[in-house]
Amino acid sequence: MQELILKNNISPSKMEALIYFLKSWDIEVEIKHNTEVSSKKKSDFSLAAGLWKDHTIDANELRKKAWSRSL
Repeated sequence: MQELILKNNISPSKMEALIYFLKSWDIEVEIKHNTEVSSKKKSDFSLAAGLWKDHTIDANELRKKAWSRSL
């Protein structure tokens, strides 16, 4: 079994065209709606936040450093 994951919302007409194309190649298609996407995004952020737990971060200071760089 293989799984194809579409990450963005797709218009119904595009989804219908995609399904039609896959079926024309004798590929069985099953549509599942995943409702876990929003909760996964929150957990991904919390993992990244752990990188900075021992550092004091000031957004204004980061902006100053970023904008003062020369290429």
